[in-house]
Amino acid sequence: MTAHDHSTPISASTSRRRMLATAAGLGGAALATTVAVAGEAAAADTGAGWLNVKDVAYGALGDNTADDQPAIQKAIDAAGQGGTVYFPPGRYKLGSPLKLSLGVTLRGDWNPHFPDRTFMVGSFLRPTYRNTDLGTGFDGDALIVIDPAPDASSTTDAYHKSAYQGGPRLYGLALRGCYDDQNLTVLNKAGTAITGVRVSPGVRDVGMDKVTIWRFTGDGLNAQNASGFQLNQVHCVANEGHGFTWGDSAGTGGGLVDADLFQCYSQANDLNGYDILNPNAVTMVDCRSEWNTQHGYSITGINYSMVLVGCNTDRNGQDGFHLSTSPGGRFLQLLGCLAKRDGKTATTASGFTITGTSAEGVVLTGCSTSVGRDDDNGGSYSPAYGITTSALNSASCVSVVGGEYVGTTAPFNDAGAVLVRHSGVTAGTQTATALTWDKSDVHMVSGAAGTVRDVQFWSRGKNRRWALRTTDTAESGTGDGSDFALIRYGDDGTALDTPVTVTRGTGRVSFTTPGVVVNANSSPGVNLLQSRAAGQGYAVTGADTASRAFQSQITGDAINRFAIEINGTQTFGPGGSAGRDTTWARLAPAQIGSPDSDIVAALAGKGLRVKEGTNAKMGTLTLNGATAVTVATTAVTATSRVFLTVQAPGGTPAGIAYVSARTAGTSFSVKGVAGDTSTVAWLIVEPA
Repeated sequence: MTAHDHSTPISASTSRRRMLATAAGLGGAALATTVAVAGEAAAADTGAGWLNVKDVAYGALGDNTADDQPAIQKAIDAAGQGGTVYFPPGRYKLGSPLKLSLGVTLRGDWNPHFPDRTFMVGSFLRPTYRNTDLGTGFDGDALIVIDPAPDASSTTDAYHKSAYQGGPRLYGLALRGCYDDQNLTVLNKAGTAITGVRVSPGVRDVGMDKVTIWRFTGDGLNAQNASGFQLNQVHCVANEGHGFTWGDSAGTGGGLVDADLFQCYSQANDLNGYDILNPNAVTMVDCRSEWNTQHGYSITGINYSMVLVGCNTDRNGQDGFHLSTSPGGRFLQLLGCLAKRDGKTATTASGFTITGTSAEGVVLTGCSTSVGRDDDNGGSYSPAYGITTSALNSASCVSVVGGEYVGTTAPFNDAGAVLVRHSGVTAGTQTATALTWDKSDVHMVSGAAGTVRDVQFWSRGKNRRWALRTTDTAESGTGDGSDFALIRYGDDGTALDTPVTVTRGTGRVSFTTPGVVVNANSSPGVNLLQSRAAGQGYAVTGADTASRAFQSQITGDAINRFAIEINGTQTFGPGGSAGRDTTWARLAPAQIGSPDSDIVAALAGKGLRVKEGTNAKMGTLTLNGATAVTVATTAVTATSRVFLTVQAPGGTPAGIAYVSARTAGTSFSVKGVAGDTSTVAWLIVEPA
């Protein structure tokens, strides 16, 4: 009997009509014609047709009572690479796992997107119930087990034939791990969990399309150290392990390599929605992860290369996207991903968390978080943060470009040493009463206090040239630390100096530079307004006594016209190429003047004014005839020149007055002629 000789009431033509109806529903007459031709070829036993598990050659019943595993396994073994094992609608009970290794396709025609709403009551594959079915229960750890293809290690081309004769496919299957009462899940005969589909280590090239895995006591899909996955619209719902797992952070297996996941769905699983270790060449597009107890997406280990596009989450218990990265990876990029209402059961959860020991190549572009409560408006608003970064490697960075980030505590939680670079994001904080947006279009470089945070400017194809930096100066909580600096680099990327530093605690600006040039087109060119009482205007500290505090010139001068040295000496000149020829300086202790110039009062009415009083150098006295009049002043010296002039005649004025005696540092005496009481002015001048 050929594979499609039917002795049951299901005739070949009836099977073909069923396939035609399915094809018409899927895609119309063209696809129906294709399927009809395929069905007729199968009926003619071309050797590449579909094997119907209910054919008498295999004997599956699909009545929810008989153990259909032997019949289905027989069909699988008979199919071979390229063959298709077809499941007509039915309730297929399995006492042990279905095992695939060759490139066989298991194909059904129905899988529900929301099995918790539609239920699986008419068409599914399920394990034997341990407590109610006859026998000892399901004998295995997974309903379907995919093992590696035949070993090709002995061939001359082991790498390219590593999946030789392999490539199994699952299409249109509904796998159910519970009783008709969906709240009752099934353990195996050993009393341990059952996984929906387990892919053994070493498997390469697995395809799954429109497969639903519902309410298993283990994981929905569990694959360890396997590669080459193409998953389309695979739904893992309400399983007691992970929805999808390719390993865990404990290192007990895993590694997802060369994989494409499209429109896959993970909902209400007891662990993570997607649990992925060491991804390499992995792309996920338009996948969803909702209401899982732990993280929506848990991506751990070394992220060699992974891209998530348009993936989203909703109301997961912990983080929406939990990215725990290890050193050695490079690319983990998320584009247009949305984290919605995550952190349902965790008070410090985030829409996106980047943690671990490294964060190399983590880029979020156009991603966003959304804060909310349960569908019935119960529960608390979550998550606490839009993005949390706690990775420990400060040499790498997380880049966030665009998007909106909201949290109940804060939009950003930068708790690690890693740098976070924000560009063009909108941030907000949700309270119990309102959402407050910061709508400014800002570019942010965010990192933990005590770390260096840079915005760098490079010459393409060369090296860095400048950096704007927040320094790692410690913060004490009193408004200090995290100072600002401008860094200058040489052609080889080595830091040359820090021309500008701004101290956050004081606001003081410091320049470390060969000079500052101000090209002013209005007056004043530099205007210092000192608002502090008794505050300094300019304070110049020179490196040595030859330092200069100030100099000035006009355009075209070869030599400065005016200069103030660090000791206060001022020099003046005519400009041009002529040197400065006039000096005003401190000449000795308590002496100021010019060592090379005359003192000139060049305006009529202006001249020299000298203060009179105790120990003065100028004053008046009244003559007492020929009797000496003593003037007490410490200003007189042994070489002082004392000038006397009559101010007001008195008595018998003779016009004669002279210094008759002096005691240096104490006093001098003046005499006149008998009877002369004139008022005489005196002035002490020292020779230079």
